Amino acid sequence: MRDNHAGPPPEQNVSLGMMFLFSEIIIGMGISALVKQISGDVSFFVIMFYRYLASLPLLFLLGWHQRQKNLLQVKKVKTLVARIIMGTLGLSAWFNAVIYLPLSVATVLAQTMAIFITVMAPFILGERVGAHRIGAVLIGFAGVVLLINPFSEADSSPLWGIGFAFGIATPFFGALMFIFLRKLGQTEAPISTTLWYNMTGTIIFFVIAFTDGPLIPQNLTEKDLIWFVMILIGVASSAQQFLMAKSHQLASATVLAPVHYSAVPISIFIGVIFFNEVITLPFLTGTSVIIGSTWYILQREKIRKAENNN
Repeated sequence: MRDNHAGPPPEQNVSLGMMFLFSEIIIGMGISALVKQISGDVSFFVIMFYRYLASLPLLFLLGWHQRQKNLLQVKKVKTLVARIIMGTLGLSAWFNAVIYLPLSVATVLAQTMAIFITVMAPFILGERVGAHRIGAVLIGFAGVVLLINPFSEADSSPLWGIGFAFGIATPFFGALMFIFLRKLGQTEAPISTTLWYNMTGTIIFFVIAFTDGPLIPQNLTEKDLIWFVMILIGVASSAQQFLMAKSHQLASATVLAPVHYSAVPISIFIGVIFFNEVITLPFLTGTSVIIGSTWYILQREKIRKAENNN
């Protein structure tokens, strides 16, 4: 059922949609770099609390503009709860992966989301997965092995292992979130589900951060920019969510899929310039295999949809 307050659907504009998504990726990488930068001075739970809290004002303004008094109306409550849980776990895993891993490695691992969606879609959505996509999934996981280079002694520290666990958890929970978002998208307004997600995250991390320690960083007198950075992370996150939703209104997910890969060179640039990350041959090889396999999965998905429409 269509939302009477949402207005007519926007016309498809692929170029503008790709520009919005690319802007969202740049903002997302900037947010991740800021989280990595301040993680040594501020509790992870405090960072998450302010990320959710500071994102709410702009989202509420947008929601009121789109839906007025219906801005929080949602029909599929159980599916929304599942989306909130998976989204919260996915974002928590992503920020921890960024903290413990090189930004470039965390970003490439996040690109395996299409692989996890392919694995889980048959069980949750009842979609059929053919031999071609199963083969691409296996190749993709081989790329992950190449990326982490388990025979290297340079990345054998316990912290790196923790980071890798978070790095794999990120696309796993992200894939589940997008599967539930796909279900919600059939009946719900995106801004409403986004508001519920961010309000719930604010409450959850307020409770955890308040229990864990002070909500106000103790060293603000020494590093007064921390306040600004945490508020900036939240405000930028609301802009990021708007750009993501808008890009998918203007162009199909299949068309936009290649744009997601731009996160890899952006993360490499940020990692090398600001965090002195070193790009190795196993990293480049694993990255190429992962991107190639996810690209193939997306192409097979495109072919499947075309066959179903005929």
